[in-house]
Amino acid sequence: MAAAMALVVSACSGGGEEQGASTAESTSSVSIGYAFAPETYDPMYAIAGAQVSAHMHALYGSLIERDADGVERPGMAESWEWEDAQTLRFTLRPGMTFTDGEPYDAEAVKTWLDYGREADDTPYRNLDAIDEVVVEDELTVRLDLSRPDPRLTKFFVGHMGAVPSPAALESGDLGTNPVGAGPYTLDAGRTVTDSTYTYVKNPDYWDADSFDFDELVINVYTDPQAMYNALVSGQVDVGYGGGNNYEAAQTTDLSIFAQPQNANGIALYDREGENVPAFASLEVRQAMNMAIDRETIMDTVFQGQGVPSSLTFTPGSGPGYVEDLLDFYPYDPDEARRLLAEAGYEDGFSFDAVTLTKDQPMAEAIAGYLGEVGIEMNLIVRPPGETANTDIGKYDAAAVAQGLADSFATPPALWLGPATATNQRGHEVPEIRDLYEEAVTTTGDEQVALMEEIAEVSVEGAYNLTLGYVNSLTYYDEEAVTDIMVLPGHGGPYILEGLNQP
Repeated sequence: MAAAMALVVSACSGGGEEQGASTAESTSSVSIGYAFAPETYDPMYAIAGAQVSAHMHALYGSLIERDADGVERPGMAESWEWEDAQTLRFTLRPGMTFTDGEPYDAEAVKTWLDYGREADDTPYRNLDAIDEVVVEDELTVRLDLSRPDPRLTKFFVGHMGAVPSPAALESGDLGTNPVGAGPYTLDAGRTVTDSTYTYVKNPDYWDADSFDFDELVINVYTDPQAMYNALVSGQVDVGYGGGNNYEAAQTTDLSIFAQPQNANGIALYDREGENVPAFASLEVRQAMNMAIDRETIMDTVFQGQGVPSSLTFTPGSGPGYVEDLLDFYPYDPDEARRLLAEAGYEDGFSFDAVTLTKDQPMAEAIAGYLGEVGIEMNLIVRPPGETANTDIGKYDAAAVAQGLADSFATPPALWLGPATATNQRGHEVPEIRDLYEEAVTTTGDEQVALMEEIAEVSVEGAYNLTLGYVNSLTYYDEEAVTDIMVLPGHGGPYILEGLNQP
């Protein structure tokens, strides 16, 4: 999610006892504001990223979690181990139950993973490497893989590790009536779709004592400025914003935490040139990358809160992040025009790109630079509620966050088929396929070298129009809430860590 999206968290209190919350005279509450709501409570179909992952983690917890340093740690799974490169074994915590009374055991995990492997039209194909899910005993489940996939544990930090009740899966209405075993449960009576989502603490969660707040309220604000105003006025206590309010936030008493986030830019979905023949030309794609002034866009749209880059591997994500590749494409409109002419497009061309309102300023800035070399990018602006990972691939391109928090997940997500949420048409780069398959079967310096070679191939191929890394900015009042944590590559607080009362 791009840092231009804003998020807000508030701490407040109210009298009375709520279902699943503390029985004390006052109920502590933390409220998170996001730019859009989840389209479904089914983790297999819910869009990834902080905007929706907060709902998934609240309801279901996660098999694997991450700490403040980004290191994987036990969650619903007490432990896990790789027996070899194609065998992963989980040991679950004993005594866990879903809120409908069903046991959270190896059979439940198998039911979920088998469901995910067979799901149709899901935006994720993260379980494709799993050949069989085997229940070894009540608390042990083994994953036999058809090929090595070092990304797998990272997926279990995210939506693949958000295991719902088998009964809820069987009912067919998980998307609207979620049942999990996570730290919170949905209070449907105080939830208004697309507006306010109220969650109350689950006292039976395995780590309930680590959650200070009895209630979690997630509010949807389509206007980032409205969320920022609430933060400054004291109505909310922690939130994140972007370049549009960074300078203003510096003049307040708010504390500001910044860290590199995903690489933002324009994803080119029609790489085969079915609708836009120009996209099939390497020279055209390279020209597009040389037509934009990354540094100026970072300084203006994002007020200097970011790093210009031609690379999509996220800093700190693992092997593949090569600093020497960040400035691979300098701003050179004359060279861009020469490359366009060489490719037969001296008169330019046009294409459509979809953008959410949160990314519109960035998209408009990029469109302006492309226009100067004769390329017309027609923007189609969709409201925050229409994120639809499953259908944006019908457009020629889209303004998106392109990088990922785990470097091993980046090649298959961006450049290798089949189709995924981040590679809408399943485009395949054979050279990257060969390098990646070799990289996942080796270790050490050899693996690092192969991942760096993938990075070089991806930049030279200009498969997307990458702008650079935009910082996630977290604003907070230290007297109201402490221990804010943001996952690498994410924006917004990670609810399985931090968000504590002072």
